[in-house]
Order: sequence, then structure tokens, then C-alpha cells
Amino acid sequence: MNRGKTALRKMVSHIFQFMVVLIGITLLTFSIMYLSPKNPAELWLAGSDGNVGMISEEAIRQQEHIMGLDRPFAVQYISWLLNVLQGDLGISYTSKQPVLDELLSHMTPTIQMTFYSLAVTVVISIPLGILCAVYKDKNIDNALRIFSFLGISVPSFVLSLALNLINVVATDGIKGLILPICVLVIQCSAKMIRQVRAIVLEQMNEPYVEGAIIRGIDEKTILYKHVLKNCAAPILTCVSIYVGVFLGGSTVIEGIFSVNGLGRLAVSAVSRLDYNLIQGFVLWC
Repeated sequence: MNRGKTALRKMVSHIFQFMVVLIGITLLTFSIMYLSPKNPAELWLAGSDGNVGMISEEAIRQQEHIMGLDRPFAVQYISWLLNVLQGDLGISYTSKQPVLDELLSHMTPTIQMTFYSLAVTVVISIPLGILCAVYKDKNIDNALRIFSFLGISVPSFVLSLALNLINVVATDGIKGLILPICVLVIQCSAKMIRQVRAIVLEQMNEPYVEGAIIRGIDEKTILYKHVLKNCAAPILTCVSIYVGVFLGGSTVIEGIFSVNGLGRLAVSAVSRLDYNLIQGFVLWC
């Protein structure tokens, strides 16, 4: 009975924390957009080229009313939040399509990049991270630490241009995602190798390892049957964090390689102050 109550309390606590984070992040984003000196209604009337001549104040006020921007800030935010809780992310100011449909239509390239980038990053980083820990301060460890330092330090746009060996404009299919995936893999592998190395080293310094060595157990047996087994959970947690990093952190890379994914959609939404679309992207991330 007590276990059931404890589980219920934890579930309620997690839901409450989720709601607090949701409200905090979306309120901050909404506030930044609201305080922007640009007027979304004026941008909408100006069109994509922004060359329509003078726009009257009356037309701007009318468009603000249509878009609901003439209401107080609190009313706008609460109305949006209540709609979101019902599964309605609103209508994009730019395309006049439901925000959810816009996100779904641009989701495939981003998910493909995330899947392949994460798979390659894991295949590369976990073995190399373990290798660095086993041969701590040896040549291979020092070389991979230098690679990690460079991979973390070089900005993604510089790395993207450095790898521009073929046409930078993405083609349809996986071929057009090869270079973006390479950039993501290099940058994230540089970080994950160091993280896996730290996790394995922490376990190798635990008392049970020293005790096993004293008892004469083979080092390979200690590593594979004990150390790596205990490293599985923290490494899995580390990998799961990178799912969010790949899904939400490829905005610059998608822009450079002209990948028509969520990141590029978000940049376009910001430039047009498309409130609903920006908020939808924030929720996605």
C-alpha cells in the first residue's frame, strides 16, 4: 500500500515538475517574442520580399486583430497554453497551416539525421571512450583527447564549411544528409568519447576493482564482467541526452546544408516572428 502511495506521489511530482518547466520555458520564449521591436502583423503584410510600399496603420491594426495580437500579453499566453493542453498548437502566421502539420511535414529529415548521427556516434564513441580509459595517459588516449578538444572547440559552421567536399545544397534522400551527419558525428563524438572515458575511469577507481585485482582476477574479466556492466546505466543515460541534442541542436547545420528540416523551419519562423510556430518548435525541443 505504501509503495503504491509512494509511486503515486512520484508520478504527481514528475507531472508537476514537467508543467513548471513547460510554463517557464514557453513563458520566457513568449516574452522575448512579445518584447521584440518588430511587429508580426506588419511583417505578414509585407510578404516574403518585404517590398510592398507603405503599409497603413489601419491595415496593421486590422491584421493585429485578426492574429489576436491586440489582446493583453497575459490573455495571449494563457489562451495559447490552454489550447496546447488540448493538443492545439495554433495556426502558423506564415503558411496559415496548423503548426502541428508544419512540424510534421519538416520532421522526416531531422529524424533521419538524428537516427543516423546517433547510431554512428554511439558506435564510434563508446569503444573509443573505453579504450581511452583502459590506456589512460598513453599515446592513443592523448591523441583522442586532442581530437575531442578540437571537435568541441571548432564551431559547427566552420566544420560544415571545412567538410564541404561536394555541393553544399542537400539533395533528396540520405545522400543529401551525409555531410550534415558527418558534422554532427564529429562534434558529438568529441564530447561523448570524453564522457564515456570519465564514466569508465570512475568505475575503474572503485574499491571492488582493486579487490578483484588482489584476488588475482584477470584484468579483461574485471573490465568486461564488472566495470562495463556497472557503466551501462550511466552510458545509456548519456546517450539518451544526445537524442534531444540532435533533434533540437541542428539548426545551424540544417541552414548551411539547406536541409529542409525542423531547424531550418525554426529559423524561418524566427525571421517572420511566427509566434505559434516558434512556440511549437520550443515544445518539440
